[in-house]
Amino acid sequence: MLKGILYDIVSRSDDSVTVRIDRGCGIYQAHFPGYPITPGVTFVQMAVELLGLMRGRDMDILSAKNIKFLSPVIPEEDTTLTFFFGGDGEIKVYHRDVVCASMKVTAG
Repeated sequence: MLKGILYDIVSRSDDSVTVRIDRGCGIYQAHFPGYPITPGVTFVQMAVELLGLMRGRDMDILSAKNIKFLSPVIPEEDTTLTFFFGGDGEIKVYHRDVVCASMKVTAG
C-alpha cells in the first residue's frame, strides 16, 4: 500500500479522489536521482487503492488495459493528483488540469 508512504488523501467525492504526493518518498531516490519523476506503475497502484477506498474494501487488479502515461509528474512542494473514476472502469489522473495518465482497470 502506497497510502501514507507516497501519498495522502486530500479530498474525495462520488467519482474522484485528490491526493498529495510526498516528494520525500524513497521511490524518488531511485526514479531518478537528480531528476525525480513519479513512476508510471505507481499511478496504477494508487488507482486500485483509491478504487478500494471508494468501494469500501481492498481491491486486487484483475486486468489493466490501455494504460497510458501522458505527462511526467515531477514531485514538488505541493504536488496533487486527482483520480477520476468512470463507471466503465476508465480512470483518468490529472495533474494541474492536465491528464497525466489514463487506464481501464478491472478490480475485485
